[in-house]
Amino acid sequence: EKTIDFSDKYYNTPTAIIGPKDQKFGATPDDLKGKVIGVQVSTVHAVYAKKHFTGAQEIKEYQTQDEANNDLAAGRVDAVQADSIALGEFLKSDQGKACCDLKGMVAPDDEVLGPGVGAGIRKEDTALKEKFNAGIKAIRANGKYDEISKKYFDFDIYGGATQSN
Repeated sequence: EKTIDFSDKYYNTPTAIIGPKDQKFGATPDDLKGKVIGVQVSTVHAVYAKKHFTGAQEIKEYQTQDEANNDLAAGRVDAVQADSIALGEFLKSDQGKACCDLKGMVAPDDEVLGPGVGAGIRKEDTALKEKFNAGIKAIRANGKYDEISKKYFDFDIYGGATQSN
């Protein structure tokens, strides 16, 4: 935002928690109290978990998302937090289907997770930004955005926040 401007957001994937199928819990700080939560190192998910899940037994960081998922499948962590699309793909895999299910989406935190993804636009291109924003607004208003989104996602890809800047 210091060197470029951003359009209004055009998507914002929620952050999810997954865990073992045989355990019932949700995605709130109370639900995750005393649990070991796996996250990928140096991600917004690691920052979020450390900020919001202070009652967790441990926030265990992994170099890759696959490593966190593998440890969840092996029972070495109680839950994993990441982008819902990435976790959804894991849950569709043979390994994911066998072990785990979705526990829920974490509460929004724009400060940590960001308000969504917008297109990067040079600061001097204000007319382009206005056109891009008008286009996003138009397809949201006429239902085309939702129509396209539902073909590819089984959740609200747009999310709750309204702008990326």
